Amino acid sequence: MFGELEALLLHPEVVNRKIVLLSIVGAFRRGKSFFLDYCLRFLYANYASIKNPSNLINADNWIGAAETPLEGFTWRSGTQRDTTGIIFWSDVFLTGDRAILIVDSQGLFDNETSTADNSKIFSLVTLMTSIEILNLQGLIQEDHLQYLQFATEYGKFMTSPGQEHKPFQNFVFLLRDWNNPDEYPFGFDGGQKYLENTLVVKPHHPEELKSVRTYLKSSFEKLSCCLLPYPGKTVARDSNYDGRWASMDEEFLDELKILISSLLKSENLTTKKINGIEVNGKQANEYFQQYITIFQSNSSIQPQSIYETTIDKFLTALVLQCFQIYKNHVNQTVGNINNETEITNVLHSSRNAALSTYDGERKMGNAEHIQKYRNDLDAKMNNDSIEWIAIAMARIAKIREEQRRAAEAAREAERLRLEKENQERLARERAEQAAREQAEREAEAARQAEILRQQQAAIAAEQERQRLAEEQRQREIAEQQRIEAERAAEEARRQQQQHHGRRRKKCSVM
Repeated sequence: MFGELEALLLHPEVVNRKIVLLSIVGAFRRGKSFFLDYCLRFLYANYASIKNPSNLINADNWIGAAETPLEGFTWRSGTQRDTTGIIFWSDVFLTGDRAILIVDSQGLFDNETSTADNSKIFSLVTLMTSIEILNLQGLIQEDHLQYLQFATEYGKFMTSPGQEHKPFQNFVFLLRDWNNPDEYPFGFDGGQKYLENTLVVKPHHPEELKSVRTYLKSSFEKLSCCLLPYPGKTVARDSNYDGRWASMDEEFLDELKILISSLLKSENLTTKKINGIEVNGKQANEYFQQYITIFQSNSSIQPQSIYETTIDKFLTALVLQCFQIYKNHVNQTVGNINNETEITNVLHSSRNAALSTYDGERKMGNAEHIQKYRNDLDAKMNNDSIEWIAIAMARIAKIREEQRRAAEAAREAERLRLEKENQERLARERAEQAAREQAEREAEAARQAEILRQQQAAIAAEQERQRLAEEQRQREIAEQQRIEAERAAEEARRQQQQHHGRRRKKCSVM
């Protein structure tokens, strides 16, 4: 059963959903599996499931066709047991954040099952389910109530001072073939009145039955009773009857539909709780497997041992939850801190946050239990803190070494940079000096060239002046010569004229 149950509860669609677990117990050959199969019809018509995620909802006609044979858990009319042990239906139904599991159990109170085994099956089913149906024929007998003694004894521990939540959820007495409808009408209303009358504590009751009656209401969140009429001869007697509702008495069919709808409508589903806290598939798997192990390994089961096991599982889960809070806080913070003092402060604040959560959460057990697991949580965090500090110090040392190497590399890089800059500066200075010297040479050459040019220009100017002066002198000489020539000519003319004059004068004398 471990593997099958684990596969259902840890299915990806189930593991994080809140668990609703419907079970039925009671005498063999009294229609338990038959009833569950009609429950399956309702569930498949109203909800999707892990095997049928796209199931077409047909809620208005969930009962199906009148002549359709019944399918699901095996059953048959007769005197031989058909279901052995505890059987989980292989599909899980899904509605919102809830997952619905269906459990059938072997018939009790037969000549093949010991009282101890009857009690173990009854008790295990009670521990695991959130909606438990005790299927009985006729009246509630005193020996039937004896099988609830485990639940009520367990409830004594769970409802001890400081424990405010009832350990179990919904318990339904389902009375078949009810033949007193005039006194107590069919259905839940009549059943509730009958149940209240039955559970009245009377002086003649043995102490254990007084105890059962006293603690029954404090053990279950809801106690109810439903009265069903006789289903009809074909249903009750025909060994070949295949479950089709066409063969049922109409009155029985009407009450059956009301009962199943009342139990399994979404708004009426009861989730499994441990210490008042709804459990999901993962959590339920841990609790259930522990319960099953205990019941399989012990011939005599004591409520106190189950109670202590439940405390252990509950507080262990709470410790893990709080430790995870510590881990999450540390993981989000410590990795970014490189200072030992700050890391110690973060670990301390993370530890305090986890312990505060533990102290503030609803818990099971007495003060000794609670303190023991608180100490376990503290020790677990302390050990983890030591590891964290060691890891952190190693990381800090590594970071510091990396920083030292980086600083050294930076210094070397800076030295090389400065050396390169100095070399570049010297090269620039040399280049600038060479450029300045070149410029000075060029400037000196230009100055000398200018001096030479000026000298040459002066020489040329002097030569030009001398040439012009020479030309002027030559012109003056020429002009003087011309003047002298003109004077000579004029003198010659004058002398000639004088000569001619003397001749004429001479001639005249003559």
